[in-house]
Amino acid sequence: MSVVGIDFGNLNTVVAVARNRGIDVIVNEVSNRATPSLVSFGEKQRYLGESAKTQEISNFKNTVAGLKRLAGRPFSDPDIQIEKKFINANLVEGERGEVAASVFYQGDQRSFTFTQLCAMFLGKVKEFTGKEIKTPVTDVVISCPGWFTDRQRRAILDAADVVGLTVLRLMNDSTAAALGYGITKLDLPDPSDANAKPRNVVFFDLGHSSCQVAVVSFVKGKLVVKGTAYDRNLGGRDFDEVLVEHYAKEFSTKYKIDINSNAKAKFRLRQAAEKVKKILSANAVTMLNVECIMDDKDVSAQVQRSDFEEWAAPLVERLSVPIKEALAAAGITPEEVEFVELVGGSTRIPAVKQTLSDLFGANKLSTTLNQDEAVARGCALQCAMISPVFKVRDFAVQDWNSYPIELAWSSPEKGDTTMEAFPIGNAIPSNKVLSIYRALNDDELSAQGGSVAVDIEANYGEKRAERHFPEGTGRWIGKWTVKGIKKVGTPESQTNGASAPKASIKVKTKLDGNGLVAVDSATQIEETVVPVEPTKLEAEKKEEGAASMDVDNSAESPAAESPAADAPKTKRVTIKHNLTVVAQTTAAPAEILNKWKDEEGQMSAADRLVIDTAEARNALEEYVYDTRSKLEMAWSEYTTEDDRSTFMKKLNDMEEWLYSDEGENAGKGVYLEKLKELKKLGDPIRRRFLEHEERPRTEKHLRDYINSVLVNVSAGDDRYAHIPKEDLDKVAKEAQTKLNWLNDSIAKINEQPKHQDPAITVDQINKERESLHIFATPILNKPKPAPKVEKKEEKKEAKKGEAKEDKMETDEKEGSDEGAKDEGNRMDVD
Repeated sequence: MSVVGIDFGNLNTVVAVARNRGIDVIVNEVSNRATPSLVSFGEKQRYLGESAKTQEISNFKNTVAGLKRLAGRPFSDPDIQIEKKFINANLVEGERGEVAASVFYQGDQRSFTFTQLCAMFLGKVKEFTGKEIKTPVTDVVISCPGWFTDRQRRAILDAADVVGLTVLRLMNDSTAAALGYGITKLDLPDPSDANAKPRNVVFFDLGHSSCQVAVVSFVKGKLVVKGTAYDRNLGGRDFDEVLVEHYAKEFSTKYKIDINSNAKAKFRLRQAAEKVKKILSANAVTMLNVECIMDDKDVSAQVQRSDFEEWAAPLVERLSVPIKEALAAAGITPEEVEFVELVGGSTRIPAVKQTLSDLFGANKLSTTLNQDEAVARGCALQCAMISPVFKVRDFAVQDWNSYPIELAWSSPEKGDTTMEAFPIGNAIPSNKVLSIYRALNDDELSAQGGSVAVDIEANYGEKRAERHFPEGTGRWIGKWTVKGIKKVGTPESQTNGASAPKASIKVKTKLDGNGLVAVDSATQIEETVVPVEPTKLEAEKKEEGAASMDVDNSAESPAAESPAADAPKTKRVTIKHNLTVVAQTTAAPAEILNKWKDEEGQMSAADRLVIDTAEARNALEEYVYDTRSKLEMAWSEYTTEDDRSTFMKKLNDMEEWLYSDEGENAGKGVYLEKLKELKKLGDPIRRRFLEHEERPRTEKHLRDYINSVLVNVSAGDDRYAHIPKEDLDKVAKEAQTKLNWLNDSIAKINEQPKHQDPAITVDQINKERESLHIFATPILNKPKPAPKVEKKEEKKEAKKGEAKEDKMETDEKEGSDEGAKDEGNRMDVD
């Protein structure tokens, strides 16, 4: 199972994987740790990532950037106008009103939605990641900006689905960075200590296109996002644009060129401005140079850091706004913040650091995280925590809801009902249970087949304006239809004496870990009264009580008995009936997803065919040049002059064909067939050359082995004394036979010219060596017989037996002498 985290950035994408030794950021096919988030379209194939970067200038109008920011956005979104100046391709309205890019691909003008473009790029990420970790990539965690709406988040999930990626979690950028920070800290406050205060850390993320601020509270084993704020249109590219606008005006006066009128010239100036911005982060002055920017003119200018900071002052002032909003949302002051972690490449700008120092103090700024890779590492950690393959330290993550979410439904009695189910700052993930009462009119039930439905609609609330909500994406989130509501049991619930009963419905809604609203389930509640059967003990007591009453109160009148005493006991029972929930969200419908998957499969196959065709053509071209040079040098002795001339002519003709129109546009099968034809002529020559080169070494190995066998057999030492002489003679005879065969074969080969196939090949010599080895080894490696241990044991036993008999005789003799002595003594006594 793959454990992959993807930081899907606006400029670059970073991929991290969890391995047994920790989290690693992997490299792409050209060994870069960051892959450009670009898609380019050519006449025959697509260029993705690094290959698209090389097409940015030459294939200007067909190279698309800004994939993530435009995914899921409608074409009518006002923010599209902001993005247009950073995207070279023409933007049009696509399927379902989404924004799409119009490009020239495979001879046709085609349009692709940005969800499709994201899918294409994620497919490339999946490909090079799988090659690097040597296992198929299926499960991933992808990052997205915290200000993304439900519509944008679902677009990213759809893009991943198109290329076969299962997104375990769609994680906010700042939360991912916070996870990577907190899980490695061993000195966090212990929540069990009543005097310990949580550690408050501000994560300031200034990326290529947006600014994100999150205030996070850490305790041991848990992080809680306390507040967030964003500036969606403030990033590193805006600092680049300050330089672009200034020098476009300066060069207009200095060089008499209008850069703004030429999109490609402005793009090249923007690239140079980005380099200047990076250099000024570490140097006070640098040069801006662009060669042949337009009208064959080179432009250059000296750039001072102080001037750049002065021009960018309005942007720097905007940085404090989201910081103050995040602190206010979290309810803390700058003094209560312990550290400010810098994330994102644009935080290296000195003016940005100075602004943060003025707000929090220079001693609180921290760069313990890798500014470019922190988000990817956090995503990989989250994926490892979800995956059953890895065991990760327990660490809980509680995110923060950025926009208020309202749920609305209607009923015939009360009309429309709206409630704020998930307010600003609501914990993520979170669950809410709604209680809905639906009137059940007989006429309505009969008209709809015995059951009715209720619609629950989710929208972003009115307070969303306080959070700088992207209004262009729309406030509508989705609609869920709860079906199958009908009369169950004997409804008793009435409202103000109304005759129509009401159905009580419990709806479980959730704001899941991806930041998406969903209706999990719905049940209809039936409350009924059922009799309670008395237990055996209660029945016996009742019988005993009745008997005693008959004896003691026989004179009493039956009318005096209480009727309630014999009434059966009852209890109220709740029965839940599951209802059907049909969802309608901003996600792409199944038929469109299937269409995109088919198109992606066809385009991937076309890309693969183009790559395979190019490799086949390169192989043919390489064979022509390599073989021609060898025919003139190394292989010249191994072919006749006529054959060499014929083969050389074919190689020259093939070279001319390769650079003709037919050769340039031929298919993979044509290249492979022509290579096969050339190899029919070239392989015999190559084989003779290799035979001549390898034969001396192979011959020496066989001779050495034969000599070693003959020497060992004729040595006459104890090693082979246990082997019968006739077996040793067989080995010696076989070895001598092989030696004679080798001498005769080499003599024949030496008499042949080199352009003829050798009488004996290297493979035959190796087989003779192997056959001798198979014949001699079992005989020469025959083990020596084990020594005869049994005879020694028998001798030892015999000696032991004789010694025992001698001892017995001695004992008997001594016993007879003692008996005689005793007898004499007795006689003396008598």
